[in-house]
Amino acid sequence: MLKAADQTCGNVVLSFQKFKSDGINIYSQRENESEFVFLARDTQTRYVDNRPLLVAGKPELRRYTAVYVLKDMEVGQYSDELVVSCAP
Repeated sequence: MLKAADQTCGNVVLSFQKFKSDGINIYSQRENESEFVFLARDTQTRYVDNRPLLVAGKPELRRYTAVYVLKDMEVGQYSDELVVSCAP
């Protein structure tokens, strides 16, 4: 469901297919976080996570998961976790 591409400096491009949903809710977890946090609701098929790296110049791992949204309700199962290594 969810695909990602690191664009360096903390920028990660996430892409997905909406199918019959209105969009997706995207959740993310960075290295120092203990749980996933809501990142965004996206109704387009491409989202850019442009948060800066936690420590400038140091690579970090980010985990993403998403769930479909229909009429403001989360529906279906969460996607598999996607791990992205963000390069400086």
